[in-house]
Amino acid sequence: MRKFIFLFISVFIFSCSSVYNVQHSNIKKENSFVVIPFKNNTETPLAGLRASSIVKGILGSRGYNIRDVFTDIPERDLTDREIKSLLQESKNKGIRYAVVGDVNEWRYKTGIDGEPAVSLSMRIIDLETGKIVWVATGSKSGWGHQSLGVVAQDLINDILEKVNKNK
Repeated sequence: MRKFIFLFISVFIFSCSSVYNVQHSNIKKENSFVVIPFKNNTETPLAGLRASSIVKGILGSRGYNIRDVFTDIPERDLTDREIKSLLQESKNKGIRYAVVGDVNEWRYKTGIDGEPAVSLSMRIIDLETGKIVWVATGSKSGWGHQSLGVVAQDLINDILEKVNKNK
């Protein structure tokens, strides 16, 4: 009976946990950064804009030199071509790093409690070289009493905590 209870509790706890795959890097906060609206691979409108807005806020609160150079981005999901154009424009403005990403899940699961679920990937691109210098992927689901924004912020916070962590 104890084994069953332990197994049940373990599955219960870990079923809502975040999963990360992180490439570690050493990126200096003092360099200039821009957060590009994330690509939205979900059926939820504006999920990419919502996720990138949270990323921008968290990085800024952690002392990263976030440049707010795009004030006229439309409030809609951007195309790949528009995202590439923003990357080129950022490079032309002398910004060192761009944070880009993909939102793969951003919804409330169906069911009695409607738990929130978020899945996304992020990359930091060195605009001088065009190379990806950091990559992370994460997923998280929450409880029925939590909002989607709270779960997304928790996930993004946890992922971004690993930007300069060594293995």
